Amino acid sequence: MSQIKTVKNNASWIITDTTDNKVGSIVETPNNKYEVRIKGTGKIFSKQDLVKSFGSQLFSEREHLPNFTEKPKTNVVYDYPSCCEPYNRMWYVKHKLPLYTKEKKSKSFYCAGYYIIKKKGWQEEFCPKLITLEKYKFHGPFDTIYKVKTFARKFLNA
Repeated sequence: MSQIKTVKNNASWIITDTTDNKVGSIVETPNNKYEVRIKGTGKIFSKQDLVKSFGSQLFSEREHLPNFTEKPKTNVVYDYPSCCEPYNRMWYVKHKLPLYTKEKKSKSFYCAGYYIIKKKGWQEEFCPKLITLEKYKFHGPFDTIYKVKTFARKFLNA
């Protein structure tokens, strides 16, 4: 069974299969006809023929927006990303850091998120060890690399 998703209201659509892969498209032509292309072959339809074949939902007045579903975040510790599946999640209150271990019995703690660490100059790091952050001056955690770059540009490169 195929599904139809609106790209431009009453003008173009994408035809997808049940696994959400594109199999064809419907595009309005300049002379108020519609070109239907499925797997490389094209055919011209009038609006009435299109409604007979695909249903009247193509030309409804309300705009169909694609439904973007967010993938569940599995490698997350207190809303900060981690590089692997986190075990022993905890919040380090003293430094306000999301901590985790990479294995259940591990004694090495990692900090979830992105950081800027001053070793030999400011460097960006993803999920550094806790001992590194205790040893060097740092800013973070940040939940995206873009926030790290923005912070560095705004406050560190002045």
